Amino acid sequence: MARSLALREFQENLARRLANASAQDTLRSRLAFESGNRLWLVRLPDAGEVMPMPWLCKVPLTHRWYNGLVNVRGSLHGVVDLADFCGYGVTPRTSESAYLLCGQRHGINVGLLVRKVVGLRNAQEFSPMAGVAVDKPWIS
Repeated sequence: MARSLALREFQENLARRLANASAQDTLRSRLAFESGNRLWLVRLPDAGEVMPMPWLCKVPLTHRWYNGLVNVRGSLHGVVDLADFCGYGVTPRTSESAYLLCGQRHGINVGLLVRKVVGLRNAQEFSPMAGVAVDKPWIS
C-alpha cells in the first residue's frame, strides 16, 4: 500500500511539473527513465503519460517484446517491453515498473514498459558521448 501511494504521489508531482513547464522549458526538458540497464531520455512532447503497469491482456502469436494490450480510459493500447525490443532482456515487473504512454502524439495507441521512471531532466545538462556506437537508427 505504501509503495502504491509513493508511486501515485510521484506521478501527481510529475504531472504538476509537466503542466507547469513553460514552452521553452518543454523544448529543453526530457523525461528520464531506465530500461534494459540503460538510462533513456525522451522529449516531453513524446513522453505522453506515465502510469503504473496496468493489467494487460496477452496477444497470441506476437513477438516476446509485445506484452499485450491494456485498456486506458476506454481505448486499447499496445504494450512494448523496450528493453526486450532492443535486445537487452525482459523487463522484470516490480513496484517501480511503469507504463509510458508515448504513441498518442504520433497517432498510435502504444506505450513502453520501462523498469523505472527517473523524472525530468534538462537536456542542456548532458553532452553526447564520443565514440559510442548507436546500433539502432531511431536512437539519437
